[in-house]
Amino acid sequence: MAAERCVSGTASLDRGMFAIDQKRRPLEAGRPDCWELEIDFASAVTVGDGAAVFNSNAPSHDVVVTLRCAGEPPRLGGEFVELGGWPFASYSGDLVFSTIDGPEPELCTQLLDADREYRVRAWAKGRDTAREAFERLQGQVFPITGLEEYVILFETT
Repeated sequence: MAAERCVSGTASLDRGMFAIDQKRRPLEAGRPDCWELEIDFASAVTVGDGAAVFNSNAPSHDVVVTLRCAGEPPRLGGEFVELGGWPFASYSGDLVFSTIDGPEPELCTQLLDADREYRVRAWAKGRDTAREAFERLQGQVFPITGLEEYVILFETT
């Protein structure tokens, strides 16, 4: 099993969404990208073929995201709530983290092994209060930060 890999950064969300996709290899050109998924807006996470889209509870804010590849879940404080777990196919393994405005370079990384199956699991902190906090801070503070934090694990089997 490969050693644990991890990258963290801050993403500026617009319209409360971010996504994880993978760079396409020549033979994968026809695979839909993350923004072409049929997004379930009632759900926190929509997972498709090698891609996932996350719905925040606040429209526009800066969010801290940690991407991990490991065999075990991270030890997180009690404020984190697990959003779920889904099968995830790694193709190139070269993750592209993006918002509606485009890729967030500090979170784009060769995190996964190519051509491997993972289970993607996600945890969030602050989702339950993010909308209320956003409405209170909108027009008073810019940029709005600290409302939510996400930990996304690509669990090896």
